[in-house]
Amino acid sequence: AALEKQRVEAEAVTRREEAEAERRQNGERQQMTAQEQELVVGEIGSGLAKLSDGDLTYRIEQSFPAAYVKLKDDFNAAMDELSQTMSTIAGTTGSIRSGTGEISQASDDLARRTEQQAASLEETAAALNEITATVKRTAEGANHARDVVARAKTGAEESGVVVGNAVEAMNGIEASSKQISNIIGVIDEIAFQTNLLALNAGVEAARAGEAGRGFAVVAQEVRGLAQRSADAAKEIKTLISTSSAPVGQGVELVARTGQALKDIADQVGEINTIVREISSSAQEQATGLAEVNTAVHQMDQVTQQNAAMVEESTAASHRLTQETSELVRLVDRFELGAVKPATGKGKPGARPAANAPQLAVVGNTARKPQPVAANETDSWEEF
Repeated sequence: AALEKQRVEAEAVTRREEAEAERRQNGERQQMTAQEQELVVGEIGSGLAKLSDGDLTYRIEQSFPAAYVKLKDDFNAAMDELSQTMSTIAGTTGSIRSGTGEISQASDDLARRTEQQAASLEETAAALNEITATVKRTAEGANHARDVVARAKTGAEESGVVVGNAVEAMNGIEASSKQISNIIGVIDEIAFQTNLLALNAGVEAARAGEAGRGFAVVAQEVRGLAQRSADAAKEIKTLISTSSAPVGQGVELVARTGQALKDIADQVGEINTIVREISSSAQEQATGLAEVNTAVHQMDQVTQQNAAMVEESTAASHRLTQETSELVRLVDRFELGAVKPATGKGKPGARPAANAPQLAVVGNTARKPQPVAANETDSWEEF
């Protein structure tokens, strides 16, 4: 029993020693694990602190325990990828800023020129309105002149007819005057014959003596009457001869007047034709100018709409430029390495170089930003 007791006690001591050794080993492992975790947490914390400060160049160089090597590699790879991504963003942002600067400048230029064009087109439309109104008034005046000339032509033709009738009447008067002269000649001849007869009757009455005294008195009265008739016939013939010359002149003058009126009527007819052509041409011009005026007004409306759209586009390009500048400012907060990519801090309207070098990051798996090629020709300069 004593041996059994000693054996049991020895086994208990052995188990206590083993348990103590295991406890010490566990404590050492826990201490080592704690130190390793403290190292890892410290390094990771330092990396995250650098990252929060925008420093993407930080890499964990400290050796990690085998259990944390993958965490170190993943952290460094994540920093590489993030650095490369931010480098790409920085380079692309610079190109975008340069492009938005060009767009903004071009939009301002386009807005200014569109505004000038709209103003010029508005002035053109106003001038064209005045020209259209003037041509319209000219067409109306030509129509009125055409009507006046047509009435003048009608009046001249009617006057020609009246003068023709007057010529015929004057010719009739002249012919009647000649007939009256012939009749007066006959009357004068009759008076002469009557006078001879009265003279013969007086001679015969004188021969008859006292018986023929009464007949002699009658013969004397007939002779006196015949003499007065002859004198009156001579006076009438003299008057007719005197009036025949003015009548002839009047006939000639009326004939000339008729020919002049005929010539005037012909000339008025030609003027009427010319005025009608002018009126037709003016009407066509007025119609054409009205169509042109309508087209110009439509162009004016379209230009005003374009100006409004260009103004909106200009405002949008300016907002994009501001947002790009803000993005550049945010990207500039990150430290990407010894050589920083161009972020377009220069003049906003400056063009980037055609073969501007891009920042290369070792281990980059992201697509590198392509350089922004400068335009060979400035299309805005030809607007």
